[in-house]
Amino acid sequence: MKKVFFIALATSLFFSCKKELNPGLMQDINALGKKDKDNGNGNGNNNRGYIYTSTNSTSGNAIIALARKGDGSVEEIGKSPYPTSDKGDAAEGDFDTQWSLRIVGEYLLAVNAGANPVNGSISFFKINNANGHLSQVDQNPATPAMDNMDSRGVRAASIAAKMLSNKTWVVVGNQFANPNYQGEAGVAFGMVVATSLRNLAVFTFDQSSGLLKFESIGATYTDGNHGGPTTVEFNSTGTKIAVSTWGVPHFMVMDPDLSKQRPGRLYSYNFSVGNLSQTGVYDKTGVSGNIGISWSPNDQYIYMSNFNLHSSVENHSVTVHNGTTAAQVQNFATAGRNDEGCWTWVSLDKSKLYVASFGANVISVFSITGSNLLAKTLEPNFFSKRGNLPPGDAKDLHESSDGYLFNTGAFQSHSVSTFRTSGSGALTEIAHSPYYLPTSFGKTKEQHAYLGLTGFDKNRLNQ
Repeated sequence: MKKVFFIALATSLFFSCKKELNPGLMQDINALGKKDKDNGNGNGNNNRGYIYTSTNSTSGNAIIALARKGDGSVEEIGKSPYPTSDKGDAAEGDFDTQWSLRIVGEYLLAVNAGANPVNGSISFFKINNANGHLSQVDQNPATPAMDNMDSRGVRAASIAAKMLSNKTWVVVGNQFANPNYQGEAGVAFGMVVATSLRNLAVFTFDQSSGLLKFESIGATYTDGNHGGPTTVEFNSTGTKIAVSTWGVPHFMVMDPDLSKQRPGRLYSYNFSVGNLSQTGVYDKTGVSGNIGISWSPNDQYIYMSNFNLHSSVENHSVTVHNGTTAAQVQNFATAGRNDEGCWTWVSLDKSKLYVASFGANVISVFSITGSNLLAKTLEPNFFSKRGNLPPGDAKDLHESSDGYLFNTGAFQSHSVSTFRTSGSGALTEIAHSPYYLPTSFGKTKEQHAYLGLTGFDKNRLNQ
């Protein structure tokens, strides 16, 4: 359920990462994928699995469902897209999150970022294990309308979930907004607003009914000077939560003005029976736009990507932190100056960290050592996406169990690129990549700006 909060707020568009972008992307209509006919009869016999993203459309958010084939290629399924019965926030410009979609048991959870100053919400869909179809779960069956769950803050951005002692905990990061400065003159877009609606909301989820229950506000980021949550993530045991925040970046400039830019932060919390207690916090002058975070396989470290860097710290695109204190222990550059490393993914075999860069449309690869620290073992260690994609496009990552890595062209091309992974870390883009999503053909970045990417192997949910 959504409730309206009246907040004095600047109406300027909010943006992130590099914004000197092409006004449109010419696509070869013959290269656009057609919807998967195999799924039309409902059996999905020829599909290996399914992946999902969301349109984030301000006129009405929707989930795009893709069938995944044995060769790594993808096709949108016939019944896609699935409306969420609520609004996204693409019209306010690009903003950054990780884990906007999360699969929990047999359910897909999706954020509806909404339009500030209206509360965000969470939608729930029951997943058909065989064909990937989605059925929305009404969060208040007592009313005639399809209800979502109020996120208890503005701009729901990231979802974390963990089952502990037969209870499923869900934590939602409400980002509120993403103010920033742009250009040599440092023009302000948006403003820092003090509000308790920039927060972490804690819920419990009943997997038998598909209903979410609000428990508490676990943390607030009231003053806004270090931004709101971009990613929320449990460690493997559910005893800790890490949160990255946006900061106040300064971009469309060779070097951020440190009198304007404000660093993002990394917070570490202990988590017990729904309660969060802070154990560490990190920020560093010149490092802003902290977005993707992933826990190391042994839970000792947190890997974080940071896109808005002063030249004095340009080798901080990826930072490694103590999982308790959040203290920095390593730092690395990604592809190049201002490539804008934004999204992270730990490989399923726990041997690699992948980082997607929004500005340069590349994926960097780092090896995870025996101690769970990172090492650069390839030269170069980044791989470009084909298709003449415009700068400022690459976002979320997802990996399938049969050795394919998927990356969205979320902001302009409205595409999914597929790479074959390898033991060395080298990535090879497959022949049928990128795939342009039919639902978004002809849409601008103000109409569709994808959030999230997740999926599963057919008939293997809950495994």
